[in-house]
Amino acid sequence: MDILENAIILFLVFGRISGIFLLTPIFGSRNIPLPLKIGLAGMLTMIASPLVSYSDNLNIINVYQLLYYILFEFLIGLIFGFIALLILNGIYLAGVMVDRSIGFSIVSVMSVQDEGEVPITANFYYTIALLVFLATNMHHTLIRAVIYSFRSVPIGYDNINLLFVDKVVELLRTSFVLGFKMAAPIVITIFATNVLMGILSRAMPQMNVFIVGMPLNLLIGLITLLVVLPFYFGIFNNIFSIMFDYIQEVLNGT
Repeated sequence: MDILENAIILFLVFGRISGIFLLTPIFGSRNIPLPLKIGLAGMLTMIASPLVSYSDNLNIINVYQLLYYILFEFLIGLIFGFIALLILNGIYLAGVMVDRSIGFSIVSVMSVQDEGEVPITANFYYTIALLVFLATNMHHTLIRAVIYSFRSVPIGYDNINLLFVDKVVELLRTSFVLGFKMAAPIVITIFATNVLMGILSRAMPQMNVFIVGMPLNLLIGLITLLVVLPFYFGIFNNIFSIMFDYIQEVLNGT
């Protein structure tokens, strides 16, 4: 392989990795400076390029074909990150449901991932999830998954179905189920508290339910959150495993 062919492979590998780094957790965060992202993508490109496989049909004879394949590799990387984004949105969904139950829905903070406004509990969940992601070396697993993507979908392989609508629907359903399961203990506890407050308001009409109910929901919600918080570490680890399973399934099915 001559210098020109090596350069073409490097450009194509960099195109896919840059697409992956755009949406995946940690690497896709806006808090990471753009030059650092480019440097990480370039370093991973140099490491991965000797290990990747490429299609026998890859035959680039002009710059337009090169741009086409770079764009196609970038889209493959976006699929990789899009799957991760859909699954991890279940964490945000859980936080939104919890905030609506305990009364935090009127409070917003800046997201650590995309610097947008998110509910406070959703941001707390996502921050804990990122810490678990790093503590369990899932970022290493993510890098290995990037290398695996070049083996399952070789460079220059352009017969990929990018419109996998059925898989997107399944991912959305899975994300919603994961978010609901995470929020279920707190939502159910608050619902039971509200039912109890309704019974008490019937028994004692002179009690102001609105004054008592909001602080009570907040107290019960925070206590329940502290009780179930240790279980979230295993849940987050399971969510990341599901994320990588879907990534592998989509790449193998392309």
